[in-house]
Amino acid sequence: MKLFLFHCWGGDGRSCWSGSTADHFAARAIQVVAPDFPDRADPILSAWLSEVRSNVKTFELKDEWVLVGHSLGCPTILRLLETFGECEKVKAIILVAGFAKDLGIDQIRNFVDQDFNWQKIKSKAEKIIILNSDNDPYIRLDEGERMATLLGAEFIVEHNAGHLNEGSGFTNYPRLVQLIEEIMLS
Repeated sequence: MKLFLFHCWGGDGRSCWSGSTADHFAARAIQVVAPDFPDRADPILSAWLSEVRSNVKTFELKDEWVLVGHSLGCPTILRLLETFGECEKVKAIILVAGFAKDLGIDQIRNFVDQDFNWQKIKSKAEKIIILNSDNDPYIRLDEGERMATLLGAEFIVEHNAGHLNEGSGFTNYPRLVQLIEEIMLS
């Protein structure tokens, strides 16, 4: 298995729980990719997708990639799966505090300003898990529910967990680690 972590807007490859998650799996000899995406304050989707492809040319199912995104990392993963070629597929995607609609924020609108190809996205991941908090100040719970319905995903509600970021006390995320470990064993 290989793990690719997609950080949030304004974050970096070790933001929130990404650093502790990367360390946990790297210590188990799992390949972890957790880049600092470019232009983090004013991100551009095409630059973020180029950064992904500079790290991984092709996502083949035999490599058992698990892609985990936080906040803006989630529409990045969805857009990435839309670009997948015929032979590309991942073992799983996990979307944490994710969204796939315009939140009214100009700097990140280019990630969500076009409709998503939900059928293609679904076909490019064997398993999809979505985690959202019931008191996220940025992402309403019904957005996670909507995405889970469109993707046929497992939907997990975290109670009183804010944006599942450092500001909400998430410098590590044991439930996420457990979910990734369960995927590894499946």
